Amino acid sequence: MKGTDLVAWRKRNGYPTQDALRRELELGSRGTISNWENSVDELPRVVFLALMALEKDIGARNIFGFEKKQNK
Repeated sequence: MKGTDLVAWRKRNGYPTQDALRRELELGSRGTISNWENSVDELPRVVFLALMALEKDIGARNIFGFEKKQNK
């Protein structure tokens, strides 16, 4: 998948904003998503695999961001 395909993928899969996808992937910067979306290069394989996992297993999603468990 090319970076320029990411916009359509993101919207088709229920991530209306770059920030929503950024939180889902636990990335530190929204700029990363923006850079990918503006690139004609292939996405890194690990990113492509993460996107495919989110697309296949809707139960694995947490649209509002991943909540890490507190160490007790």
